[in-house]
Amino acid sequence: MSIQYRLTPMRDNISEKPKQGFYAQVVTKGTIDTRELCKAISEKCSLNVADMKAAIEALAQTIEDKLQDGYNVSIDELGTFSVSAESRTVQDVEEIRGQSIKVKNINFRPSVRLKTTMKTSKFERVPGKK
Repeated sequence: MSIQYRLTPMRDNISEKPKQGFYAQVVTKGTIDTRELCKAISEKCSLNVADMKAAIEALAQTIEDKLQDGYNVSIDELGTFSVSAESRTVQDVEEIRGQSIKVKNINFRPSVRLKTTMKTSKFERVPGKK
């Protein structure tokens, strides 16, 4: 298994003397949907595809619920989900109410194990690409 990449020319339209060269850009093989993920997982454990789908749906709903309750959600071997918020800048703390605060993003911080595993990934150049 390896991650495919291509070399992409650097673009610098700002500098008087633009840097020349290339950088590696990951080329995805596609997106694995829930059905495909369930099938792959069921081949590695005793749960069948239907059980895996139900477990993933329950996991997603539980993560949503816990994030809305103000918790970070840590899945030990995967990583931690958390929420960030945004609001307008005010001069007086009394000007901000809960209704004026919005969810800015749902963040994911990978676990140490996942990062370590990914650092050992192998890369191969896409045939016929720079």
